[in-house]
Amino acid sequence: MWDSAPPMQRVPHWWQAALLAAVYFVAAKLSLLLAIPPGYATAVWPPSGLALAATLLLGNRVWPGIWLGAALANYTVSSSLALAVAMGTGNALEAMAGAALVRHYIGVPRRFERGRDVVVFVAIAALSCTIAATVAVLSMATVGLVFWPQFLQNWWTWWQGDVAGIIIVTPLILTWRLRRAALWSRWKMLEAACFGSLLVMVTLFIFSNDTQIFSQFPLTFAILPFMIWAAFRFSQRIVTTAFAFVSAFAIYHTINGIGPFALWSLNESLLTLLAFISTIVVTGLVLSALRIERARAMHELERTLIGLREQAITDPLTGLYNRRYLWEFLRREWIRAKRKDESLAVIMIDLDHFKRINDAHGHQAGDFVLVAVAGLLRNQIRSSDIVCRYGGEEFALVLPEASLENVRLRAEHIRAAIKRLNFAHQGVPLGRITASLGVALFPHHADNPDSLIRAADEAMYQAKHVGRDRTVFSPPLHREFKPV
Repeated sequence: MWDSAPPMQRVPHWWQAALLAAVYFVAAKLSLLLAIPPGYATAVWPPSGLALAATLLLGNRVWPGIWLGAALANYTVSSSLALAVAMGTGNALEAMAGAALVRHYIGVPRRFERGRDVVVFVAIAALSCTIAATVAVLSMATVGLVFWPQFLQNWWTWWQGDVAGIIIVTPLILTWRLRRAALWSRWKMLEAACFGSLLVMVTLFIFSNDTQIFSQFPLTFAILPFMIWAAFRFSQRIVTTAFAFVSAFAIYHTINGIGPFALWSLNESLLTLLAFISTIVVTGLVLSALRIERARAMHELERTLIGLREQAITDPLTGLYNRRYLWEFLRREWIRAKRKDESLAVIMIDLDHFKRINDAHGHQAGDFVLVAVAGLLRNQIRSSDIVCRYGGEEFALVLPEASLENVRLRAEHIRAAIKRLNFAHQGVPLGRITASLGVALFPHHADNPDSLIRAADEAMYQAKHVGRDRTVFSPPLHREFKPV
């Protein structure tokens, strides 16, 4: 299970912004090594994903870091302060708009836990990236660095680079922001090693060949099984790392005219490359999110079923097990006792003159007494025993592996403890109450679960008949009844 890393609350936000500016600048300069003419945009722009992730994790207050890093990077290319300021503004607005939309429609995901969130995230990336692309290309066209007839072509390149940067880098940062996961077993580590080795070999085979024999577009579909493998067998951290590696490899070789996407014009190559990146990202993240969603749904279903079963076998007033569970437990324990040649005892308890409390003080007072007695009985049993509300003012205890003498002592102890209770409800004394107990043991007094309950019940009524406030044992099988 993943734990989120603590936020950088102890670091002043100006330091956070300054550090972000430095990281953004370095990432931008490295990305510009693969720039497409006129040199301001690349096929993928990782700083856009870095900026969105930072804004999501640290808040909008770090926008000056994005603005400064983007402005400095673009100034080193154009030497125009006005153009650098405009481009920095576009990048900062893009990150803030994207973060606002993600927070509104998804939250701040440490991982994607619903399939729809992945689709929404990609849509938000596509929408928010129109801001930086529009501001940047308009600015360049205004100062004459881009000709107006080439506006859409340059806008597309810029927009595509930002979209690719967000859908690759932002999930990668968010998932690696999670500090730790459950430890892998030896077999899991072996599987991960096989996965990584095969992914590297297949990626090299597809994108490093510049021959017509091995540079066929259909070969790229060989990557999809690896995304499916990662999604179903590993965490989202592995999924995002896998598609980041494949995307980086594909981008580098495509820009250098190698691989299945380098067979057409540059714009066609970039369009197909974006489609490829989007496909593997969405496939991996959606399947991973669906796996998480299914696991969560199964957990909720299990909790619901457990809750329904608890309701079905629990008395709503006292919280004790009800008669239905008594029979389930008794039959199961009888089978075990018979197989191991052990004893099994049942104690039936009936509160004496309980009707007088209801008649004199009302049913709320009667319920109060029942709950109090239930609490006392719950504290009198071992972990292997159960206590149930059998019905009305009757209770039943099932005691596995209890000897005749031990059951006798426990029954008397329970009877005395009930007699010591002194009830008062809403300040009104209810007086003391006594109980009549009937006891039966397998195999001494009965030879099956039904006769065991019946024998204990008959003993209880015998106790009430001979004077109440006493314990009576059922007679042994085939002998005269002798109250104790």
